[in-house]
Amino acid sequence: MHRAGIARQGRLRRPCGLAALASVVIALPLLGTAPALAQPSTATTQVGPGGSAKPPLSGYPAPRASLNWGSCGGGPARCATLTVPRDWGDRRVDGTYRIQVARIPAEKPSERIGVLTFNPGGPGSAAVSNITWVQSMLPQRVRDRFDIVAWDPRGVGGSEPSISGCNVKDISPPKTGAVDWDAWVEKYVRVNGEAAAACFEANRRHAPYVGTWQLVRDLDALRKALGEESLTFWGMSYGSTVGRAYAQYFPEHVRALLLDGVISPLSTIELWSREHTWDDPLAIETMLDALGPAYQAKYDRVMSSLQTRTLRSSDGSRITRWTVGKDIISWASFHSTWSSVAALLDRVDAGLRAGNGRTAQAQIDAAARMLSTSSGPDAKGWFDPQWTYVNCSDMPDRPTAARLAEIAREGAAAGGVHIGQSALREGAQCAGLPRFGRAIPRILSPIQLPTPPLVANALADNRTPWTAAMEMQRAFTGARTVQYGGTHHIVYGRTTSCVDRPITRYLVNLRVPGRDVVCPLRY
Repeated sequence: MHRAGIARQGRLRRPCGLAALASVVIALPLLGTAPALAQPSTATTQVGPGGSAKPPLSGYPAPRASLNWGSCGGGPARCATLTVPRDWGDRRVDGTYRIQVARIPAEKPSERIGVLTFNPGGPGSAAVSNITWVQSMLPQRVRDRFDIVAWDPRGVGGSEPSISGCNVKDISPPKTGAVDWDAWVEKYVRVNGEAAAACFEANRRHAPYVGTWQLVRDLDALRKALGEESLTFWGMSYGSTVGRAYAQYFPEHVRALLLDGVISPLSTIELWSREHTWDDPLAIETMLDALGPAYQAKYDRVMSSLQTRTLRSSDGSRITRWTVGKDIISWASFHSTWSSVAALLDRVDAGLRAGNGRTAQAQIDAAARMLSTSSGPDAKGWFDPQWTYVNCSDMPDRPTAARLAEIAREGAAAGGVHIGQSALREGAQCAGLPRFGRAIPRILSPIQLPTPPLVANALADNRTPWTAAMEMQRAFTGARTVQYGGTHHIVYGRTTSCVDRPITRYLVNLRVPGRDVVCPLRY
């Protein structure tokens, strides 16, 4: 497999671009051609106690919901709670959870089509607290014709259960010099695995029941409570997993399905880790190309210099290859934060080139203040149990330390040691955890919906790479893609009118484009 390499330590070999991406696509597993959909498994490991749907017509009247709506504390939304069983698959598991729900009615009730609901990603992102913001991003045509309904997934925002007590301290990789990936990965997996195991033990009653298999049944219970025959669903990032899983189990209740910033329906933890060995370099290259040659040169100088030295700010914190690299990887994901990368490179490069005087220290201090808002490997970190428990329930594989060291070395060879660390973080997220919950089955042959889905993704997105969007398109008969030429993670309402127009027509009129839509980068 061809990947972008390095001409010298810290420098990405150009061009990476779509030629490298195309060869990666060939190497990834493709959907099978078996005539029947693999049926969802009902097998479960208990830890702790143990069609075709017709779309609604234009002007479809608002149904009477069985939910008791009340104030959300201000604003146009009304809130309610939905009670669901702790385990949809086993009545012997006692207890229930209350799910927080919010709704903003269609602004033109006489033209109402139905309900547009969404999942904003994560896993772990709340929807109810973001409903007004999401509604404000939508075109007027969508706000006029849909009730916008938000629901917080289990363990998130205002929904039960409460999962807590999992803060841990990140361990620090070598600040300079060569990295012994075998030794570092073994230590990283051991330390983080011990913390994850302790967190799991503290939340044993709830951790097995927050995965996507349970969430999509909560969503269908919400559909019934709303009195809707079908739903229009916008899945953002991890929300694309929720959307495709809902379509697997309840295809007859899907009116329209927008999957935006897409996770592959063939995902495993190991594949997630491997993706970072090429999608992070691709996103960084795309961003630097847009910022211009001066920033390509600054990136090369900064990352090369930080291989052998660190910078100390006046408050005693250190700027290292890890802290700088981690934020650049994160900020490359959104056009709105590319300017932060430019400002960080300006300051660190100026600090390195100015020597040891007052001017240099001022630049270093400014850079340190930018980095202090994110949790780098040297800072006190956090463990996100919702993110971990959902992913590790959905995908039961547990890569070994030896396999993760191999992947990390590939990442370091592709774009520098910070790329190797990014791949390691992704691959080690389930370290120390048993197999638990109920995994989502892979889609082995295409699903046919009444209206095919629309799959939207940026070509150089390093959070949900374009290859995943291609896999998702193949998972549904007749699905089309909306391709955006940048890195921006989640594109509807956040990039260009070229992206927004076909998606809005699809949501309102169920018009699937006759061909894939290709939109250029605008920055």
